[in-house]
Amino acid sequence: MFSSRSVSSDGGRLLVAEKYDSNADEYPVIYVASGGRLSSLRIEGPVQVSDTVKKTIGIQTEVDSVNVMIDNSEIYGWPWTGVSIKKSRDANIHHNYIHHNIKSGLGYGVVVQNGHATANIECNIFDYNRHAVAGSGGSGEGYYATHNLVMQGGGRDAYHQFDMHADSDAPEYGGSFFVASHNWFNFGDYGTSNRSSIMIRGVPRKEVAVVTENKFKSNQQITSTTYTVTGAENAIPSNAELQQTNTFGVIFSFYKESDGLCFMNVNSEQKQVLCKGVGSQ
Repeated sequence: MFSSRSVSSDGGRLLVAEKYDSNADEYPVIYVASGGRLSSLRIEGPVQVSDTVKKTIGIQTEVDSVNVMIDNSEIYGWPWTGVSIKKSRDANIHHNYIHHNIKSGLGYGVVVQNGHATANIECNIFDYNRHAVAGSGGSGEGYYATHNLVMQGGGRDAYHQFDMHADSDAPEYGGSFFVASHNWFNFGDYGTSNRSSIMIRGVPRKEVAVVTENKFKSNQQITSTTYTVTGAENAIPSNAELQQTNTFGVIFSFYKESDGLCFMNVNSEQKQVLCKGVGSQ
């Protein structure tokens, strides 16, 4: 599922960090048009810390583009976001290692934004992002996040990892749809109100957010007022439904075999993972 075959220290490297001075406020460095694909690259941005004035975006879709694909790549160091799906439909973001996109107030691994933006986000490893995946909440906006592994890196600079904002023009709504299924959240060490694994801030226009078959390290109720999956009223399933269709309080472990392959164990479930993505070089 997660493989080091294409994403490795020997892979192709596209380095842009040296292009910008520390005060530059650059926006997308790479544009991708309809049907475009970026694959098997290491795409390094200028900043990997939260305290920065820069707002650089690494990759952004062209407006009204469709079927963009970004796969088998390492994307890191982008203070605004590694991948911006902007007014673009049916993007496919899969089998990437997306990390250290962590600027305070921004810091997204992948974001769908400006409305009418949709993406399938699957089989990625996320780490050291302020938010792994987010949406700005506009009409026609949403994402399917499936079979992703979310790690704990980032300390207190990492906030809720799957996020959908409320629409700035109609704050009772949060995008048009949200689906998170079959993901692994090795996240939740800091059980404060803004560090849930999933947060839906407005009601999706099409239906209640779908949150099912995920495995979470933290319990559904973390403190007396904090939950691993949280959201606006009527935006998410009930706590009883979430408990029935997801698994909370699981134990994660990672190990490396003598042949160099790395694996994740979660409640007796074993999956091959990218060694670099789980700190096993």
